[in-house]
Amino acid sequence: MKTYPPTVADAPVPPPLPAAIRITRPYATEDDFLDKELETLTRASITLLGAQSRPQGVVLRFELVLTSGHVLVRGEGRVVGFKTNAFEGLGGLTLRFTRLDTKSKGLIDRAAALREQRRPSTRPPAHDPAMDPASVPPPPTTLPGLPRQPPQESGVVSAASDAAPPSDPSGPSLPAVAAAAPAAPARDSLLERLRSRAKALDANDIERILTGRRRG
Repeated sequence: MKTYPPTVADAPVPPPLPAAIRITRPYATEDDFLDKELETLTRASITLLGAQSRPQGVVLRFELVLTSGHVLVRGEGRVVGFKTNAFEGLGGLTLRFTRLDTKSKGLIDRAAALREQRRPSTRPPAHDPAMDPASVPPPPTTLPGLPRQPPQESGVVSAASDAAPPSDPSGPSLPAVAAAAPAAPARDSLLERLRSRAKALDANDIERILTGRRRG
């Protein structure tokens, strides 16, 4: 049986290359781009602002460049969605990375680090020893408007506490008043006892007492 060599039509057909798009952003440096459009980059995806809508799941080759032609990000990605207002009123095509070159990976890592720096910190504030209630000294015990008494050593009695209060020239001193106060009740009690004894004596007893005093 005669055989024939394979024809061109029988050769395997290579898969078509992914469609390629090139997006230019109006910035002169990488720093300008990251300052303005940092949120369009994540570790797993990129949003190409100004790109046209594509079917979800399509793989695209892409380049994101500056006005100078400098390439910011180059790689391949699968379309995950399109937003008509992705960033500041611009539409954007979001791709999930399937391939990136080494330089592009470095920019993605830098963008992630900047995002962490801008994110508000959730850590609790550092402890300030000055705000610790235990470190705040207690308030003074001296009442407002009263002179503060100096501290007294143990076993020593202040002379001011034993001294008698100054006397008032216009009246009796405190000791004199204290001594005179109990004299009136004692005198009245003595007179009352004498009156009671006198009432209990009869005429003979009175005569005997008077006779004894005359003899004395």
